[in-house]
Amino acid sequence: KAKKSRTSRTSRTSHTSRTSRAGLLFSVSRVDRQLRRGHFAERIGAKAPIFLAAVLQWVTQETLDVAGKLSKKSKQHCISPSHLQAAMQKCPVLRHLLQGDVSRCVSSPVPQRQRVASPSKKKMTKSKKR
Repeated sequence: KAKKSRTSRTSRTSHTSRTSRAGLLFSVSRVDRQLRRGHFAERIGAKAPIFLAAVLQWVTQETLDVAGKLSKKSKQHCISPSHLQAAMQKCPVLRHLLQGDVSRCVSSPVPQRQRVASPSKKKMTKSKKR
């Protein structure tokens, strides 16, 4: 008689994807892979691909929503490339996002926090005792 092993295949927990856990439609794993292959940074946080996938999904949803309204207005059943282009120009948020106009103040540098020496814990405990 053969003994059963403790780790049987039926007792495994089911694997849920990062995409379904985040409640997204765009693949988080695919975005993560593209971020790592692109060498955009030395280190990439665990939540970065989730956030980027959510942003990509939002931009796509917003664009298709406006383009769908424009195609419905022109009494057409399909969204054409001209509808997508008109949607980009009509929505001010998408226009600003895709133009790449990131306003930065070049003249003034970013203020850096100055390190302040915190009182040691030993001194604080002695003063509390008195």
